[in-house]
Formats: sequence, structure tokens, C-alpha cells
Amino acid sequence: MNITIILDEPWNSSLTFLGKTFLEILSKSHFVSLICQKDSYIDKSVKSDKYYVQNLRTKNPIVFFKNLNQIRMHLNAIKPDIVLTIRGDATFQACLLKNHFNFKLIRIFGENRKPSLNRHCIDYVFLSTKRYENIVKIPHSIINGVVDTKKFTFKKEGALRVRKEFGIDNSDFVFGFIGRTSKVKGIFMLCQAFAKLEFSAKLFMLVYETEIKISEILEIIKQLNIENRVIIESKLRDDVEDIISAFDVGVVSSIDSEAIARTTLEFLACSKPCVVTNVGCLSEVVDDSCGIICKPNVSSLHQALTCIHDKDLSLMGTFALKKAQKYSIESLSDLINDTFSNIFKK
Repeated sequence: MNITIILDEPWNSSLTFLGKTFLEILSKSHFVSLICQKDSYIDKSVKSDKYYVQNLRTKNPIVFFKNLNQIRMHLNAIKPDIVLTIRGDATFQACLLKNHFNFKLIRIFGENRKPSLNRHCIDYVFLSTKRYENIVKIPHSIINGVVDTKKFTFKKEGALRVRKEFGIDNSDFVFGFIGRTSKVKGIFMLCQAFAKLEFSAKLFMLVYETEIKISEILEIIKQLNIENRVIIESKLRDDVEDIISAFDVGVVSSIDSEAIARTTLEFLACSKPCVVTNVGCLSEVVDDSCGIICKPNVSSLHQALTCIHDKDLSLMGTFALKKAQKYSIESLSDLINDTFSNIFKK
């Protein structure tokens, strides 16, 4: 089977990471080509046969047709049996070329909005949440996310090293947050909820500066008088699994998005119970065996942080790992391979 995957996002998003997982799984049994932007995250991280395009997100008609012609030339060279896309722009352009090249079209839909998918064009869709099952009239499966359980696993020595690095006593209770400093991640809400806690704890935030400046977060922390209890690390780290291992509880405090679970699954894979908001697909990934689901507001998040502090975290960690294993690359391999084979035979 000859497969082309279009991963046109330049950054390391959860959606691109899921597409990358599809590429890695399918490449073991099939010939897979990648269409992407040059020097993007996906370009630098995989070694598949690559074909380059410009940014497909454009309202300029001249640029649009130039991009369309680029994809047409690439598909003419590749002659794929199946094309997989992750974004609407690439899907639309693939739809325009589908009948000419006679391929099947599969879409990963991992966006936090009501899907609008043309059933006459798209042959199959992988949805990231069950909420849209009754809306989509196309054959589909649900994949909330994926985690590399070989990389993300609890590492005791790594946890001790990280705690020592940041001056965290081994007896300290640590809530951990990982994410970009986007407004949708609920960082200010988390700081406010944490500040209300009536027990001793620390909040470790591994953040990547985007919309909100680190200085703004530091100012809020100062205003809440929790400077001595909050640790912020903004450097790019290659030991994220060790940092997660140093947490007692992972927190995903998002107020929007989370269409695909990534950080949550990394917490679970490292045997860490989670507090998550009921945003996106998170409530489909976490249940009361491995975490607490709350509303995306200060009061509900504060109550969840307080409640999980008194739980049997060791037992919850065991269930967390079992939950994560259902989302491992190995667990998804059969579903993905079987789906592509069945689509190809139709």
C-alpha cells in the first residue's frame, strides 16, 4: 500500500504528534511519503520520503492555487493509494485532487469545534472525542490521543535528581503543570486555585512561553503571595519524563481546547494521578480511578486539588498506568493498520 500523509503544521502540536504516530506505525508495513513544511518540527523529526509545501493556511487565491499545484505535482509523483490529512486546508485541497488521482482520503479530526466533513469526499475519519460521533456521518473511530509508554514511564532516580536540582524536599507534596503559556491552558486560574490551598504543597510549572509572558505569570504569583511555593522552569528540557516523575499529581487546568490528550497521557504513563478540567476529550481519558475531573473555574479546581491530596495516590498511580497503556503506540497499531487495510480494499 502506498500512503501519503500531509502534516502541514510547522510546530510540535498534539495533532501533529498524533499524525507522526500514524506515520511511524504505517511505515513498518507500507510505503509512506510525507508532505510537510521545510524545517518544521515534523521535517526535523522523521526520515520518511519528504515532499515540501508552503503554509497551506492562506486566504490569498494566488497562493492557494500555487499550493494546490504543489500538492498536485507531489501526488502525481507519489501516486498514493491513500492520503491522510490532519487539517481542513490540506483536506480541502486533497478533495479537489482526489478523483483525478483516484486515492482514498482519511482525515484525523482533532479540533475543538463541531466537525464539518464532506462524506462524499472523505472515506474515513479518526475523531479525537466521542462528542461528535452522532454528528459525523462518515465511517469513523475514536482516538483521544497517544503516548510513547517506552519513553514516558516513572523513573525514581530521575525524580530524585529533579527534586534536588530545584531544591524540592523529598517529603514535599508537588503539583505539576506542563504546557505552553497560552490563555487556553488556564495558568492564572491554576495559580489562584493553588493559592487557596490550606495545606503545604508546591506547584512546579514547566512552561513554554507563547501568548502569556513569563513575567506576567511571575507577577500574578507575587500578587497571590505564593512565590516561595511555585517553581517555574521555562528552559527546553529533554528529561520531561524525569520532571513528571518528580510530581505527586499532574494538573491539566485548561479552560478550552484539549481536543487531543497529550500531556494528560504523559502524566498517566508516568503513573501520576491527574486533576483535569472537563474540557475537550479529557473526561474521556481520565476517570475517578486515576484522577479527578473538575469544571474550569477557580472554585472547582481548588476543590479538586484539595480532594486529591487525601487520596491513595499509589493506588491511583497503578490505575493511571493501566489507563495510559490503552493509549500506547503498540495498542493503537492494530486499529490503525486494520483501518487502512480495509479502506484500501474497498
